[in-house]
Amino acid sequence: MTKQRTNGYAEAVVALATAEDALDAVESELLAVARAVDANEPLRRQLTDLHLPVGRRLTFVESEVLTAAHPATRSALAMIIAADRVRDLAAIAEQVSERAAASRDEELAEVYVAVPLDDARKQALKDALERATGRKLELKVYVDETVVGGVRARIGDTVIDGSLSSRLGELRTRVGG
Repeated sequence: MTKQRTNGYAEAVVALATAEDALDAVESELLAVARAVDANEPLRRQLTDLHLPVGRRLTFVESEVLTAAHPATRSALAMIIAADRVRDLAAIAEQVSERAAASRDEELAEVYVAVPLDDARKQALKDALERATGRKLELKVYVDETVVGGVRARIGDTVIDGSLSSRLGELRTRVGG
């Protein structure tokens, strides 16, 4: 999908969420759904199967999984499914997050950690990243088993890799191994 088209869908989702005064909820829920769909191959296949009638694919929006989701989130997902853009859901959700953060004068920071962080550690990490970048940030923290220790953060085009695996790789390079 072209970035222009992704931006168009993100803009539509942000407009819908803003009109419903639910931008924070839609941003968070859409990211969570995008990650869940990416991680669940059978679900992704079902939602992207053009041989299934659109009505059947749309049943996901009303499923038990989304009962607690804001109606604006379900509407945004219905629009994306009906337009056959589920393959681009992660990119759309990321754009929605970036736009939502910008509306709060923040920049989106995606942080990957090996284990879940409590609120105090999230705040300490946010403070450290804000000092390091000189920017006001909104953190989205994800647990990623490939991050053996430490953190990996992406802020716009900047990647800060403080993971143990990254440090070990650098050490191997320095010692010639």
